[in-house]
Amino acid sequence: MVVDYHRSLRSFLPDKAKQGWGSSLIYFLWNLLLIAPRVATLALFSSVLPGYIGAHFLLLWFVFVLWVWRQKTDFMDSVAGEWLYRATVGLIWYFSWFNVAEGRTRGRSIIYHSFVTIDGVILLVTWWCYRDPVQSESYALALLIALPLTYLLGLLFKAIYYCCFHPKLWGPPVRDPGLPDDLPDCRRVL
Repeated sequence: MVVDYHRSLRSFLPDKAKQGWGSSLIYFLWNLLLIAPRVATLALFSSVLPGYIGAHFLLLWFVFVLWVWRQKTDFMDSVAGEWLYRATVGLIWYFSWFNVAEGRTRGRSIIYHSFVTIDGVILLVTWWCYRDPVQSESYALALLIALPLTYLLGLLFKAIYYCCFHPKLWGPPVRDPGLPDDLPDCRRVL
């Protein structure tokens, strides 16, 4: 659904190139490999401390809502609508990040993924300490290794997407502002 939404969004933005199938595959893998280990880590944590998953969610959701507020979003017509929007973004950010403010996104993305990585490590270490070692002996070490590596692989696919497939890289050609409007694609010959 995320890929379909992204492809549809691009089709309605004339200044963006259409998303090809290779780009869609990288986009899908990036999202899958970032969201799946996040959900698995949350599930492992809640398997050993089920009473704390709600507190964990509320704490992180509150942090995310404050971060959206700090970015001075202004998409809704009313203050209440804007806070509802921020609360919704905080919910989405609990699982996956997307940009909500104008400007360069790299710094905000690095902050988010660093924060979520640290949170994931804390959740995994907590699970490791509270798990039943006998019952989880066959899979515990594999999960402890596979989940962070999967997340890192997702970050790699995200970097590949932004380096090779982002719409700003393949947008329509920029016209020379010194050329007349009736000449669609000519270039000044020196």
